[in-house]
Amino acid sequence: MDTYLIRKLLLMKKYLLLLLLLGVLLACSEKAQETQSEAYIPELVITDSLVIDNLTQLALIDVREDYSEFLFYDWKIDELLRVSATGEILASANLSEDGKDSFKTRYFATADYSGEDEILITTHAGVFIYDLDFILKEEKPIDFSLVTRTMGGSNAAEVYKDYLYTFSVQNDEEEKLFNSDEYSTAYPFLTIRDLNSLEIIKSGYIPEQSLMATNPGEFLSLDPIVRFTEGEIFALFPNSPELYVYDLPTLELKSFIDLGPDDHFKKIKPLNKDINFDGFFKSLASSQYTNYAFSNGYLITQYEGAAPQDEVDALPKDIVGGTEFEALVKKYKEKQFYQIFKGGEKLWEGSWDVNLMSVRNLLYSNAKPGEDPDAVEKDMQTFYFYELK
Repeated sequence: MDTYLIRKLLLMKKYLLLLLLLGVLLACSEKAQETQSEAYIPELVITDSLVIDNLTQLALIDVREDYSEFLFYDWKIDELLRVSATGEILASANLSEDGKDSFKTRYFATADYSGEDEILITTHAGVFIYDLDFILKEEKPIDFSLVTRTMGGSNAAEVYKDYLYTFSVQNDEEEKLFNSDEYSTAYPFLTIRDLNSLEIIKSGYIPEQSLMATNPGEFLSLDPIVRFTEGEIFALFPNSPELYVYDLPTLELKSFIDLGPDDHFKKIKPLNKDINFDGFFKSLASSQYTNYAFSNGYLITQYEGAAPQDEVDALPKDIVGGTEFEALVKKYKEKQFYQIFKGGEKLWEGSWDVNLMSVRNLLYSNAKPGEDPDAVEKDMQTFYFYELK
């Protein structure tokens, strides 16, 4: 066999090997794409509902861990209501009025089931412990203030077993903190307290990976949405797209999930204290996470849209809540975006025609998908419970 023929055969062998290798790589690539495209995305389904004989819309404040009973608040008549799983109103009371059982202020921050037979209400005036008939059992003074702008269902305090979680500052350190230019990183707001004594067990700072730590300052919404599991506490800060996992009760940061929202999510900047209403306008032009829950092994998160910066810049800056401002809120901020994760991997991101809420991982809405809950006046209030399946 001559030299030319040998060289030609060797060259053909190399080409065959290259083609075989390319074929293997393409097959692996197609298999990977197939696995990703065929990953099961759970459906959002209504699994149950709760019908309550009440003329005005109610706000769900808390629920027992086994979902056997619900705590509602009627903002129109300032009443707290205990409601059974069948919709029966078990007890109701207006505790904001004067009287021996009052919590001594117009508004409360949080109300939680505590143990089997108590309800714990937190206000700026103290902690108030009630029995299940809303009879005041004990009033405890507090030496801390909750860091929140929300009343009647705030994320800044929650009862879990023998602990009281607060996002708070001690009163004797409050003035110094509020004068700080790096407000969000200047204090260990995250706090685990003993439920009985209210003494601090452990406190911690906002995580260094978060937007509020990398760009410190004051933000309109700072207190995270928290969820508890055995030995862990999850925290999602409204302005920062990560879900943090802490040990309970040490508050040692164990891990975090990068939620990686798409381009609909617009990051916020700290507010300028020297500009009136600056925080409201910055919030309008940015996105905030509003909700998340764990459902059948999946994580669902929810964030609101953001108004374009040029439209926000065109608003009059001497008023908040005017017609033009509210028009942008309705057009952009009421738009909700959802994400579904499994084991830290994002499976889906998009929108549904329903506004979900959650309390202690119970997903609910006062409407079915596509329904307007305010379209007609109702003499019965219906809540729909959702799960990912």
